[in-house]
Amino acid sequence: MLPRAALDVEAAMSAVRPVCEDVRDRGADAVREHTARFDGVDLATTLVPREALADALAGLVPQVAAALREAARRARLVHEAQVPGQSVTYVADGSSVTERYVPVARAGVYVPGGLVAYPSSVVMNVIPAQVAGVGQIAVASPPQPSSGGLPHRVVLAACELLGITEVHAAGGAQAIAMLGYGTRDCERVDTITGPGNVYVAAAKRVLRGIVSTDAEAGPTEIAIVADGGADAAFVAADLIAQAEHDPLAACLLITTAPGLADRVDAELITQLATTRHASRVKEALTGQSACVLVDDMDAALAVADAWAPEHLEIQAAGAGDLAGRVRNAGAVFVGPYAPVSLGDYLAGSNHVLPTGGTARHSGGLSVLTFLRGIHVVNCTEGALAAVAPHIDALGGAEDLRAHVRAVRVRVGETVAAGTAGATGGEATGARSVPPLRHDLVGRAPYGAPQIEAPVRLNTNENPFGPSAALAREISQAAAAEAAALNRYPDRDALALRRDLAAYLGHGLQVPRVWAANGSNEIIQQLFQAFGGAGRTALGFEPSYSMHPIIALTTGTRWIGGRREADFGIDQGRAVAAVADFRPDLVFLTSPNNPTGAAVPLAVIEQVCAAAPGMVVVDEAYAEFARDQDATALASPRRSRAPRWPAQRNCWRPWTRSGRSGTS
Repeated sequence: MLPRAALDVEAAMSAVRPVCEDVRDRGADAVREHTARFDGVDLATTLVPREALADALAGLVPQVAAALREAARRARLVHEAQVPGQSVTYVADGSSVTERYVPVARAGVYVPGGLVAYPSSVVMNVIPAQVAGVGQIAVASPPQPSSGGLPHRVVLAACELLGITEVHAAGGAQAIAMLGYGTRDCERVDTITGPGNVYVAAAKRVLRGIVSTDAEAGPTEIAIVADGGADAAFVAADLIAQAEHDPLAACLLITTAPGLADRVDAELITQLATTRHASRVKEALTGQSACVLVDDMDAALAVADAWAPEHLEIQAAGAGDLAGRVRNAGAVFVGPYAPVSLGDYLAGSNHVLPTGGTARHSGGLSVLTFLRGIHVVNCTEGALAAVAPHIDALGGAEDLRAHVRAVRVRVGETVAAGTAGATGGEATGARSVPPLRHDLVGRAPYGAPQIEAPVRLNTNENPFGPSAALAREISQAAAAEAAALNRYPDRDALALRRDLAAYLGHGLQVPRVWAANGSNEIIQQLFQAFGGAGRTALGFEPSYSMHPIIALTTGTRWIGGRREADFGIDQGRAVAAVADFRPDLVFLTSPNNPTGAAVPLAVIEQVCAAAPGMVVVDEAYAEFARDQDATALASPRRSRAPRWPAQRNCWRPWTRSGRSGTS
């Protein structure tokens, strides 16, 4: 028998069920009483004050804050790749099924607070929910008497860093029941995730069906498959690291080399002497840990699959190939430099994983935990008529005649031979929907409303037409060019770029001027060159509405940051957003629709310094700015910043074409 601590959730349910039912019946009052009983803290409300979150982050050690930001960035990248796209399947001519993935409206995240504070659990649970698009996220974590009845400060800091504003000081079964049933302090959620002890697991089981939950996480575990070439110090360190979590942690070494087992034993003794939580580690290593000697790597993988560990390390020759053969594991760590500790914090993978052998049938926490697939069925009259005989047969076989009648009332009692081929869709002869790109299905095209008015200001119409003199000049210029209409125009627009450089000033040279027909063409080209599938763009909204639309059409993920109440952009928040998301493109509108607000040069320069990719300053309305020297084009730093293009619309009377220039 391979070692593993028993997690008797069923036994715990007898103690947990009355607590959950009490919270269901009495709400916040019950939560308060059980919190005082189990945690020794009497709280009038579970809600953590907003200022406590901000204070916790402000007081966080800078190195820890930086590590959490990097962990969040990496986790976000990995989980963004998990988001399934909308798919459309054409099952027959005129009949399709679209699969949409829709996030739950509200999620509850439980962050344990027992032996150790776990800010990394905030990252691992919140990031997938945010990436999935969950609108509201509530975090619950046990109150600490030493923290004035609030959860661990580092947990609060992690919540603030990730933008979580609803945090509850509640732990154990009463916290799970609070999230699932709702109280006056906490609206009920749709999904609950997060690790915890056996009572938390039991409470999740009680509420299953009321809400969806992630797996019932038990004591942590690690299996290491290693050959004789493995470094014994690495193996011992990883066993100790896992045992450090919990006296019930399970640690298993599977090796083909008896000599390695001896060396690891020696290393365990040496490293334990300087281990901080030595007593906890010893209890785990002596309680439910073992070394399994096998003949070859085939046998080693068979043992690992049978045990189905939460974490599986492979420290052996050909580790990558061996990892590809693993069937049962929460996560696999390949080679000597991919320890479980990396996965716990900064691999980008999720560390909420199946335990207790449940990796045989379950996976770890992911974006899919917070999404629901919805099938959207479309069918034309002709397509329904074509399939009606099959519905007749199946409905009759199941004695569900009303099902048959619901179809026949639409298409009649008989179907002429060849109907499907003849109609090709609607009875009126309309064609079926063309195979539009899946992520664009159902979206409306962009367009300004055509308002019946003398002057349409919404489309930037000028209430004053050109003067008679200007109209004559335009006619004369057009006539002069008419004789050359058979020749290809100035491909590189050198004449226009020279005029733009002279007009815009600030020492611009022609090679640094890029001309296009309107700002949308420039934006499109920027997205095509620097965006695309797998890349991200960040903007601060409200902003120019075409930025996210063109991002969508080019397959670029759009991240909508927020402006302040006065429509300005806070420098600290903007730089933090750039650090968190690491976008390939950043768009700063200064000034542009719809705010007309100019962003201070200091903010633009700091964002540019922090951004890894292009920073586009969209100055569509810069000609109307009060201070022309405060625009991005005027900044002396711009000429030394190749990743900082400034985009202008030229509105002055010398050109009525609305041409755009970017430098």
